Amino acid sequence: MKRTLFTTLLILLFVSTVYLPLSDAQDYTTWKLPDGAKLRLGKGYINDIAYSLDGTRLAVASSIGIWIYDAHTGEELNLFTGHNDHNDNVSSVSFSPDGQTLASTSYDRTIRSWPVRLWDVRTGDLIHTLTTERRSVRSVAFSPDGQTLATGDGWRDGTVRLWDVSTGDLIHTLIGHTEAVRSVAFSPDGQTLASLSWDNTIRLWDVRTGDLIHTLTGDTHHVHSVSFSPDGQTLATGSRDTIRLWDVSTGDLIHTVEGYTDSVVSVAFSPDGQTLATGSSDSIRLWDVRTGDLIHTLEGHTDSVVSVAFSPDGQTLASMTWRTIIRLWTVRLWDVRTGDLIHTLEGHTNRVYSVSFSPDRQTFASEIRDRTTLLSTVRLWDVSTGDLIHTLTGQKASVYSVSFSPDGQTLATGSTDRTVRLWDVRTGDLIHTLEGHTDWVVSVLFSPDGQTLASTSKDGILLWDVRTGDLIHTLRHTDWVYSVSFSPDGQTLANRSGGEILLWDVRTGDLIHTLTEHTDSVVSV
Repeated sequence: MKRTLFTTLLILLFVSTVYLPLSDAQDYTTWKLPDGAKLRLGKGYINDIAYSLDGTRLAVASSIGIWIYDAHTGEELNLFTGHNDHNDNVSSVSFSPDGQTLASTSYDRTIRSWPVRLWDVRTGDLIHTLTTERRSVRSVAFSPDGQTLATGDGWRDGTVRLWDVSTGDLIHTLIGHTEAVRSVAFSPDGQTLASLSWDNTIRLWDVRTGDLIHTLTGDTHHVHSVSFSPDGQTLATGSRDTIRLWDVSTGDLIHTVEGYTDSVVSVAFSPDGQTLATGSSDSIRLWDVRTGDLIHTLEGHTDSVVSVAFSPDGQTLASMTWRTIIRLWTVRLWDVRTGDLIHTLEGHTNRVYSVSFSPDRQTFASEIRDRTTLLSTVRLWDVSTGDLIHTLTGQKASVYSVSFSPDGQTLATGSTDRTVRLWDVRTGDLIHTLEGHTDWVVSVLFSPDGQTLASTSKDGILLWDVRTGDLIHTLRHTDWVYSVSFSPDGQTLANRSGGEILLWDVRTGDLIHTLTEHTDSVVSV
């Protein structure tokens, strides 16, 4: 039984998603699970989005693979996994013009590099792996004819590479940036490549020869995004507080749109070249390119907009947002003509830091911060069905640890708001709020008889009476206490302190022994 429980817990941690309620069973929840897993609740957090050229598909690069959506309905169509044996965290995606190939980047721990992988969109099969000599690839883009792939390195030397898609061979290595490359983009005719870097420059390259054409300077703050107009004559860039339009043939600055209160993280031209979409930390705006007038501000965003992309027909805009504090990612689809919200693709959230099973293994608890109230909530789930049982609200910050009592009737939570809370599992009601720690509570643990609770922080270990909520003992420390363990009879408590193990008398709070045989830090007891 112990092995089964341990295996199940590892699977849940491997999925590394925050568990969200499912209104009914959906097929995608069972796609490509690790061996032994029953259900996936959540889809991982988002790094990038890309439209297929025909506008029918939307690819979402996530922490567990690549999700393929129907761009019109928002329905999940496929999940590409298997980027390597250790981690499916995909940082960037791009469709080929014919929609048959998808390029992606992810870190591969087995070779300690960021290879670029080319996938068959129809089957999900891997076509080519382009090795990058242990470089961090942060951006990929197909040429309009689909024959060339550009990649931008995230290392300080800021190298750009051009690859032959059919063979996987390296064509050119473009050197000139002095900092990491944030983004690469081809002109519509495929003859020019734009690359932007943390060195506050945009460089225009001749794709055929690999020669540098222009270096665009003038931004004193980081440039976050770049986009060619459909006719290839204008380049738009977004930086900390401005939007700039450049003449591609001369490299001259045409126009500057100012007035932003925060960074313009993403820019994109509509397919007809008449509208420019910009995404910042406070809004999405649509601009008339000819006049520079504001057309729409897309209302409803309280999250930071990190990417915007037009559908090929120009009628829909996809935006990717994330909320920094709770690390929750959302993709929204907007009607460009009216500015109305069409669909919201949710379920992409951060990895799980704490989960606990009830003793009968019928219930488990996990933590997430509510996207509306920004308050931390703990959720109780039915293991067999995946249904949400209770949402426990009240913690005012992140919950680092959750633990069930031995009888499964009480749940303890420890938070960065310096409190411990005891909850009634059956009703979801708050029983006690235990206050006394002076720093974050990082661990909570019940004694075997369920009458005593140990909570740990930088200020030491506090022992609490579970029935009354009273503080029994304070076991002082000079450093963080991350791991504690009760003896089976509940009379002794062990914890690590650096390279030492301390044994405490639970009844008196006295230190019994200090075990000093370790020569390095102890991680767990």
